[in-house]
Amino acid sequence: MKKRRAKQVKNSSVSWLQPGKSRALIYWFELFAFNAQNFNPIHAMKRALIATLYNEADNVSRWWDCLRRQTELPEEIVIVDGGSTDGTWEKLSELARHAPVPVKLEQRRCNIAAGRNRAIALTDAEIIAATDAGSFPEPDWFREITRPLLEDAGVDCTGGINIAADENAFQNYLAQFEPRSDVEADQISGNRKVHPSSRNTAFRRAAWTDVGGYPEWLTLAAEDALFTQELHLVGKKIIRNPKAVVRWSVRDSAAAYLKLLYRNAYGWAEAQLDVAPFFRSGLVAFFPPLLLLSRHRFRHLKFRYLKNAASARGWLAGYFHGQKPPAGWKRVRGILLSPEAQNTLAKIKK
Repeated sequence: MKKRRAKQVKNSSVSWLQPGKSRALIYWFELFAFNAQNFNPIHAMKRALIATLYNEADNVSRWWDCLRRQTELPEEIVIVDGGSTDGTWEKLSELARHAPVPVKLEQRRCNIAAGRNRAIALTDAEIIAATDAGSFPEPDWFREITRPLLEDAGVDCTGGINIAADENAFQNYLAQFEPRSDVEADQISGNRKVHPSSRNTAFRRAAWTDVGGYPEWLTLAAEDALFTQELHLVGKKIIRNPKAVVRWSVRDSAAAYLKLLYRNAYGWAEAQLDVAPFFRSGLVAFFPPLLLLSRHRFRHLKFRYLKNAASARGWLAGYFHGQKPPAGWKRVRGILLSPEAQNTLAKIKK
């Protein structure tokens, strides 16, 4: 009796794995076993893309199309509009209705740093990728900018390659004597550290928390420069992935470009970052013949002078009239640190 029952059980198991059914079951079993064997918790981390924008009505559709065409998409997109008045918000709201992933939009009057911090606060993602409207990521950008963070738990922040666009006459002119990418700029300046721009970066939420986020007290610019300087000082590992490429529209005219230089220098002075580049600009502004000592010598003398003068004026304005660091901020090894970054540094020293 027992032998017959055992035989029946054996036969029933064979009939359960008949051709057709058996192939499907074996396939799903092997797939589950493979995934379980190769599962790494870090690959399960939620990734979000955040961005800020302001009066980008001319670029927002093209920028959104670049995000939509990414070969890998984030789990969610969070965008903060800084109070656009040119129809950007209306265009963005319409585009977001057809997004392939969940989108959170918010409009509030704020600077870039506050907008980025707010966007990060609106998501619970562990990995944050950041870009800006007016910057146009290549199709593989999101995958490549976040890949080092997924593959190496020791990496805290990544940067990519930013390439200046040459889509009009002025941008083509500018390309004749300005670095085309941040890598080229680092080679010229001799900088060996990676300082990602927030138009092309990704970082862990924990790293952002450890330095207190982006410094919202800065008026106009340099929030990403100070943010990465703080990350370096508290021991965060920052690397560059040259496969994460973003093309960005520098400016469309000489006047707009000079205004950008002024604004960046203003923020740089407020953040009390390296003064050497602006000291050189000041020397050129007060003594123009120094232009002849550069590698371009007699080429583009007038515009090069205006460029140096704009940077020098911006730095002086920021130094004398810009915002001062809030209470609790201190200079450590030549870099301003937030109270949160100071606490992180103190824990490392222990």
